[in-house]
Amino acid sequence: MDERIKDVIHQAVDDAGRYPFLFIGSGLSRRYCGTPGWEGLLSEVCAEVLDDPYAYARFKSQARIAVRNAEANSELPLIATLMEGEVNRVLFSADKFGGFRERHARELTGDASPMKIYVADKIANFIVADSSETEKLARAGKEKVAGIITTNYDCMCEALFPEFMTYVGESDLLFSDQTFSQEIYKIHGSILRADSIVLTSADYTEFAQKRKYLSAKLLTLFVEYPVVFLGYSIQDENIKSILSDICECLPDEKLERLSKRLIFVQHAKETAVGELAMSFGGRTLSMTKIATDDFESIYEAMRCSRKMYSTRFIRELRGSVFRLAERIDPASDIVVSGIDNVLNDLSPDQKIVIGLSVSPANIGRPISPEDIFEDVVLDNLHYDPKFIVENYLNMYVRQRPNSMPVFKYTCGLNGEVGKDIAAYLPTLASVDSYRSKTTRKSMPSTRRRFEGFLSIKGLEKACAPNSPFAFIPCLEEHEIDVDDLEGLLKQALVDVESDQDKKKVLLKNSNFRKCIRIYDFLRYGDRKSPSLHQ
Repeated sequence: MDERIKDVIHQAVDDAGRYPFLFIGSGLSRRYCGTPGWEGLLSEVCAEVLDDPYAYARFKSQARIAVRNAEANSELPLIATLMEGEVNRVLFSADKFGGFRERHARELTGDASPMKIYVADKIANFIVADSSETEKLARAGKEKVAGIITTNYDCMCEALFPEFMTYVGESDLLFSDQTFSQEIYKIHGSILRADSIVLTSADYTEFAQKRKYLSAKLLTLFVEYPVVFLGYSIQDENIKSILSDICECLPDEKLERLSKRLIFVQHAKETAVGELAMSFGGRTLSMTKIATDDFESIYEAMRCSRKMYSTRFIRELRGSVFRLAERIDPASDIVVSGIDNVLNDLSPDQKIVIGLSVSPANIGRPISPEDIFEDVVLDNLHYDPKFIVENYLNMYVRQRPNSMPVFKYTCGLNGEVGKDIAAYLPTLASVDSYRSKTTRKSMPSTRRRFEGFLSIKGLEKACAPNSPFAFIPCLEEHEIDVDDLEGLLKQALVDVESDQDKKKVLLKNSNFRKCIRIYDFLRYGDRKSPSLHQ
């Protein structure tokens, strides 16, 4: 590990008393996923969709002239605007995009832009390549990264930090309660919600109108936490505009303090550490610049950093430290335990290390997706449905689109299920809703393979001694006996009950989860599609 990089990271953590936020740009996605830059993305979309080999050059020339004549502020959003109409027309009408229209029929009949859907599909093909660097970054994220801010649309951050909760777009960040702990803020949208992507001039205009509110929301984060910029150019307008807004809000002494916590990483062949000064409206914001190609040292420095807490902070935290009963009872009192006696014997500035021990009653353990999948089948955790929906299920549906069972907890709530579940439920209209594109493509051959065994018990017999869970989604709805499916799922959980490691693996298995979701739909789903209230 480069000691110069280590010193910079550790000094920032020591000064703030908090682990850093990472502000991640497209350069990091190019480094680890091979995604194209913004201009490359637009150019490739033009080449793939439009037959005109000069289309992108034409759009770029128009945009350059508009910027030169002060008719537009930036070329690339205008290029996206100019090409959107032609790209949408071809995606809607050309024979070669028939499959695209079939896959996205529901979105295309709504307000979503076909070009944004195409962009989302294109970026989704890029995945994180395993490497020593990505492994070290993921390890740092488990314990020593407070959160992520990114203007990227891709899912690299979710792949590297699967435990983090994701907020998409400005509205999520502005109108949700954040903890600033293990959260990802995708301020320019996500490929998982194509309509949220900030791409065209109109998108950027709308983003700019809300940016002051966004910057105010981020102000606490910038003042309280170290922030490490990764994958951005020094001239990136997104970064400059946010920093400019923050500079407007802070007095000079706060700016000076802020400079000790901002670290800008710039790619370079040789490692050098220095100072970077940026001017905004006559005011100067300084930060530390690390020029390097040794990103492993950055991640290692974060991973081995340490922070402590003052008793003043712990006293503030005390009101939020409570015990959760193993069986959720929303009406029960919150109990604070184990802190007061320690605090009374220490001075306000005494540093404290917080430790955890295992409780036989799982005190304080939040409800995980695995708990919910298990409860759908066994109905043994006695969770309050409204509590689960309000405090967990909407969050998990937002974090993990198209992957959670919902009907067991929503069926008795008269449609009052929250906005994320309300948007999710209409997509679950039949067993086919749970099939992936791969499953649909392989269904004819799978059904021929198991001809004569197309039922739950039939597949169980044909696949023995292996499990049939991978093939159950190929059954038609009338071929699935719900009681047989319930018995199969229960037996699988009973078989691993004594081995928690095997149980954990089973509850994370994608085929097993899909079968639980199908069971949840068939057992608890209301096919009448009642009106929903957010």
